[in-house]
Amino acid sequence: MKKFWSTLSFANKIILLINGVVGGILLFAYLLPFIPPRYFEYASLSVFTPLLMLVNIGFIVLWLLRRQWLFLFSAVLFLIGLPFMHRFVQFSKSKPAPKDHLSIMSFNVRLFNHYKWSEDSELRNKIIDFIAQEHPSIIALQEFYIKESGSFPFYKYKKFIYKNKKDKIGQAILSDYPIIHSGSLDFPHTGNNGVFADIVAGRDTLRLYSLHFESFHIEDTEISQENSKRIFLKLPRRFAIQQAQVELFNAHADSCPYPIIICGDFNNTAFSYLYQKFQDRGWIDSFQECGSGFGSTYDFPYFPFRIDYILADPYFKITSHKVYNQIHYSDHYPIKATFVKRK
Repeated sequence: MKKFWSTLSFANKIILLINGVVGGILLFAYLLPFIPPRYFEYASLSVFTPLLMLVNIGFIVLWLLRRQWLFLFSAVLFLIGLPFMHRFVQFSKSKPAPKDHLSIMSFNVRLFNHYKWSEDSELRNKIIDFIAQEHPSIIALQEFYIKESGSFPFYKYKKFIYKNKKDKIGQAILSDYPIIHSGSLDFPHTGNNGVFADIVAGRDTLRLYSLHFESFHIEDTEISQENSKRIFLKLPRRFAIQQAQVELFNAHADSCPYPIIICGDFNNTAFSYLYQKFQDRGWIDSFQECGSGFGSTYDFPYFPFRIDYILADPYFKITSHKVYNQIHYSDHYPIKATFVKRK
């Protein structure tokens, strides 16, 4: 080992040391989706797994350019991470939706700009016009403001669900098909929540869950001010709360008699323990099935973040996935997927 080390230039030694540290953290990050955050506070490091994977690829390129066999270390890490890569980036193409398809959209509308996060006074109208123009068969809206309950006459069936009667913020499920039952999961000790609606679509009845898991409560201004310590201190508790929420959801879904479609703002990446619990149940991610690119759903200037999802029971075949990343009406982009029943 000493002989090998002595043959390296000073620059290669520095690069190798940094490569080793990044590689060790990345290898550890691959395990984080399987470790409950309640028992391990560093589970929140999974937020950085996509960035670490890209840096690791950068090391492969760097060593190859320097004509060093040391690229093999990062290459092995890349191969180990291949099963996770499709969660981050996709190259598939959506197929044209069949005539009898079911289209479902999910959109965190950020209260229709009620608290003026944007100076655009027409933002509320733009959101409503966008939904009217796209008109998916079913749409789930997170961060819905109670005063907008009369703004969607173009949907025949509507459910506006709040945790209690005094709440002004909740979720909405709008549908072209009859809603025969709906309810709330009532996540405890938080303003976030999960809701559901049983919908009769043609000859089938399905259950749509709209989930809004615990937020990180991190603003862009905090990042620009480099308050990194305060940000990191927030994450472990948020991850533990999300674990409790997904456990509550799983218990609720276990008693569902219908095929399930899930959508919403998960407030976490596809490398998290939260997301892994959905993968463990065999639900299909519309982005993994039919998405393309990074599929970023959060309007974050520094890195692509996919934190909004549509997933489905294998009873359904997903035929398309779309992110409306040209729609800057919220801090989230709308996403839509289309489905048909498997034959």
